[in-house]
Amino acid sequence: MLKPVIEHQKELKEIFKKMEFLRESFDFGNPEAFYEELYDLTKEMRNELDYHFNLQIHSYGENEKALKFVKENMLVRDMLFRMLDYIKAKCVEKSMDAFLKFDDFEEILKAYLKKEKGLFIQQLKSVLNDEEIEKCEEKLRFLA
Repeated sequence: MLKPVIEHQKELKEIFKKMEFLRESFDFGNPEAFYEELYDLTKEMRNELDYHFNLQIHSYGENEKALKFVKENMLVRDMLFRMLDYIKAKCVEKSMDAFLKFDDFEEILKAYLKKEKGLFIQQLKSVLNDEEIEKCEEKLRFLA
């Protein structure tokens, strides 16, 4: 269940690892390159998160029973998007706040990905029967 979504987490984690490495390697003597690279990684992460959440919206969002849980996830998506937009803006300004906000982003992203693997699946199973799950999974395979 949710296999394409869970598989896509690997893409998100790869981008995140690059962002994390960049933060850990920050060079106070030459910050320009770091801000440029963080800006690019932030754009890439936002695009991949958009794709990731769209998989859920288009596969489960049309089912009235599952809509509540998908909407909860969209709130998390919006928070992550706002954080990424803030990081991008601070990169343009060459402000250390870009790296400080990254800590908040990391905490929410990791918690969400963990929730997606467990609780979100349990929530869907609690409200959908096997036939409804199969119908949603078919859409998900088609989208991925």
